[in-house]
This record gives sequence, structure tokens and C-alpha cells, in this order.
Amino acid sequence: MADPTPRRSAGFSPGTEEGHGRPPRLEVRNLSKTFAGVTVLERAGLTIESGEIHALVGQNGSGKSTLIKLISGVHSPDAGGEIRLDGERIGPPVDPKALHAQGLSFVHQDLGLVPDLTVRENVRVGRHAMNRLTRRIDVRRDAEAVRATFEFLGIEDIDPSARVSTLPPSARVAVAIARALQDRRPGSGVVVFDESSRAVPREALPGFYRMIRLLAGQGTAVLMVSHDLKEVLDIADRATALRNGRVVETGIPTSELDEARLTSLVLGRAADLGDIMREVVTAPRGESVELAGVAGGRIAGVDAVVRRGEVVGFTGTVDSGLSDLGPLLGGDRRGSGTVGLPRRSLDLARCKAIDLLSAGVAFIPADRHGKGLALELSVEENSTLPRIRTRGKPWWTGVRWRREETDEIIDRFDIRPRSRSIPIASLSGGNQQKVLLGKWLLGDPVLLVLDDPTQAVDVGARHAILTETRRAATAGAAVVVCSAEVDDLAAVCDRVLVLEDGVVAREVVRPFDPDSLLAAIFDADAVPTVGVGAGKTATAGTGSNDTPRMRLDE
Repeated sequence: MADPTPRRSAGFSPGTEEGHGRPPRLEVRNLSKTFAGVTVLERAGLTIESGEIHALVGQNGSGKSTLIKLISGVHSPDAGGEIRLDGERIGPPVDPKALHAQGLSFVHQDLGLVPDLTVRENVRVGRHAMNRLTRRIDVRRDAEAVRATFEFLGIEDIDPSARVSTLPPSARVAVAIARALQDRRPGSGVVVFDESSRAVPREALPGFYRMIRLLAGQGTAVLMVSHDLKEVLDIADRATALRNGRVVETGIPTSELDEARLTSLVLGRAADLGDIMREVVTAPRGESVELAGVAGGRIAGVDAVVRRGEVVGFTGTVDSGLSDLGPLLGGDRRGSGTVGLPRRSLDLARCKAIDLLSAGVAFIPADRHGKGLALELSVEENSTLPRIRTRGKPWWTGVRWRREETDEIIDRFDIRPRSRSIPIASLSGGNQQKVLLGKWLLGDPVLLVLDDPTQAVDVGARHAILTETRRAATAGAAVVVCSAEVDDLAAVCDRVLVLEDGVVAREVVRPFDPDSLLAAIFDADAVPTVGVGAGKTATAGTGSNDTPRMRLDE
């Protein structure tokens, strides 16, 4: 069911603290930062009241990360500017070691946990209770402190003695939050969530949001850095938008915003996903890719036909098997069944990923860091790696063709910064994802499989990725998009197949919109159905105003 907690944090309304004569909880004034003569942040400022959830939004490269690093003391700002906490000046210069005692805590997107240590050791690192006589860590007192913090945050069923490596992702996020908030008096301080929701599985997001609202409801100020505009509108009380290193607007009540207005603030222009279908028209061809009896993990048996020049989406609830389908088709997970290409049929029980690649199957995994990119290599090396065997020589990989192909990707996807030689790890998440997609599109795949392609990217990168996905079909690929993001599916797909219990239960064909896709996912009776193949086919219209809004993580 949907999270019943109201969007606004309990008791907050802009200006209430000022009305009582209290200074803002956090005030940032005129912070600037210059690197190598280039100003990346110019006179930035924002104000956060106690009990407020304040969102900081902007494209990758807009200055969000720089601002957070100035507040946390990672970077030193240019001359001028100041940071105040409850009216007291704490910088610059900011002493990172003193921030927790002063009332500032940070939960970063990588969480910063040590997998081989226990929950207790991760939470208490740097603040262990010590035995006065032996000067050894007092394990009992540390465990009690962890349990007290867990109780305060409403965290249950996490054993302080368990190793972090054994915990599911949602529990790891809870541990990182507990570490940031231990010793915090209820209602005091500021907690900065720096893209933390990226590390939270979709099904665990409601609990994560409840924890944020709990903190704000007690009077703690929350600064939430986010790329997800829907998340901002659902959770935050006010927002500050950055663009090209400058604050565009600050302190805007989210009650006065919608996604279109927020997108315009972030990009400086409108970016309607609905334009993609109108601008990039596909023409399905006679040749098809046939999926027969594909099974593995939670996928019990998927049969489908995807024509070249067509984009077909697969979606479903958390337990539908959706997360298993992309890896099965891309050779990242062993399974069974066949993938019938126009000139070759592949047995998934026998073939390997290299066989699929050789046959023209390109897979864009959801985990771009672990499975899609070599982070220690350059943009050029990542971009051209799939074609070194075919375009290079046994004794020489070549130079000119690698530069030309990399430049094509940089130009086509507007990769920033525009450099072939920098490590791809130094790029933002959205630019990394664009390189990942671009390197496979240059190979003209017969079947392109994308697994959650817009995960953890900003609104600008999202639009570019979806546009190029559609163009891949125009170039002749059969395109499969596995995603729970109904807005993405509505923007690029000709048809959408809904999974239930590992099989195709329904088919939704155009015209459809995000609401009608949600109705097809959660309510089989909400759209007309007729039986086909292993399941049913539902043809959904454009929906109506009374179509219930639902989250896919409910």
C-alpha cells in the first residue's frame, strides 16, 4: 500500500522559526569556488529552518556536489562567504572533525561503510566507548549505544553484531543513517542526505522517507540533495535549484511547484518526455527477435516477439521477476530458453555472454559501476573496448578510429567534460550512463536490452538516454527496456508487457500514459483484457483523471 505519511514534515511551515525570533538552523551565504581559474560555484546561498526538509536540485555539474563539499569542509571556498548553524558562524574555514559535535551530519550516496566490519563497529567508528582502565573498546556500551540509536530511528531486526557485508541494501542505508545520527539530541542539528536515496532499493524507499520525515517532525533540519524530481516534490518542503554554478531560485515551497516547473528551473528549458515519441518516430521492420521459454531466477517462462525498429517495455512489481529478465537476455545470468535472432538462434542454457555479443545482442546493465564500465579506464578506453577485436590488430589497437568513435559519443551524447582521456570514474552518473549506452550503440546491435537505464541520473541525462534509446530502434535494433519507471516506458515504448509471477500477464499497446501503465501493473481488471499466449493482453487507453496514482514500490 502507499505510504500514508503526509508529504509535508510535521509542524513545518516556512517562516515559523523566524516568527519566533530564532535564527535559521543552517544558513549559507555567498559561497564560491574556483578550480584552475574556472568558477564552478558563484555566490551560492540557502537557508534551512529547523523541522524543514529542504531539497537541493540541479543537473550533474551544476554545483551541488561542490556546495556540499564546501559545507562539509572537503573543499575550502574562495574568499568571502560564511556558514552559520543556529546563528553561530562555523566557517569557513570548516573543521570537518568538529562538524558532528557542532550539529552537522552527512549521509553520502556511497554510504561509506566498511563491509568486513560489524554493524556496531561501523556505527561507532571514531566514537567508541573506552574502558578507563584497559583503554580497550567497551563492546557492551557500544552495543547499547547502537541499540538506543536504532530505537530512536525505529530501526528493527538489524543485529549489531552482524557483518555489514551480510546485510541487504536497505539495512545498510539504515546503518549509515544511524552512524550519522548517533549522539544527536532529538530536534537538533542538520542532516545532509547527499544523493542517499540512490543506495536505497525501490521497495525500501517508503521506509527511508518515513525516517526522513521522523527526523524533520522532531525538529531536525534535513538537506536532501537529489536528482529525482518526483522525490523532491513528494518529500521536500522547499527547494533550491542550481544551474551552471549559480543559485537560480532558493526556498521555493514545493507546494507551488510541479515537475514541469522544477525541470525548467534545473535545465533552463522545458524537457517533456512526451516529446520523444513525436520527435523520434520508429518504423517496425519485418525481421523479429523471438524470446521463447526464457527462464531463470524469478522468471518462470517468458515468450515474446520484438520486431526490429520497435521498442518493447517489460515492467511489473518488485516480485514479478522484472529484475531478472534483463540479465538473462544479456548473458549476465545463466538461464534457459532461446533468443531467436533473424539469422541465428541462441540457447541461453549453453551460450555465454561473449556468444550473445558476437550475435549482436548488447546489454546495458542496471549496475553500471560493477558490470557496465571499467571505472579505472578512460572515457576512450571504455567507449571503444567492445570493438578492439574487430577494428584493432593483434599487435596494435589503433589510435585514429578510437579517437573518432569516442568523439562521436562525446558529441552525440554531450558528455561533460569533453575529454577522451579522463578516467570515467570522474564523470557524473548521468555522463557515465551516456558513455555506457553510446559504446554499445556504435556497434549497431540487432537486439538492445536496457535494464533500468535511467537509474540515478539527472533530468537532462534522462531525456538524452531515452531519446537515444528510441533512435536505436529507428536505426534498426529490436529494443527491450526493463524498467519500473512508467514515465520512461510511456516516453519510448511502442508496447509494454506486464510481468506477474515470472510470466507475461498482460500487454499494453498505444495509446497509453503512465497512469494507464500503473493500472495495468496493479489492477488487471482496470483495462480490457483478452487471452493470448501464456497470459492476457490488455489494451489501455490514455487513462482518465480518476485513475488511482500508485507507486511501484508499494
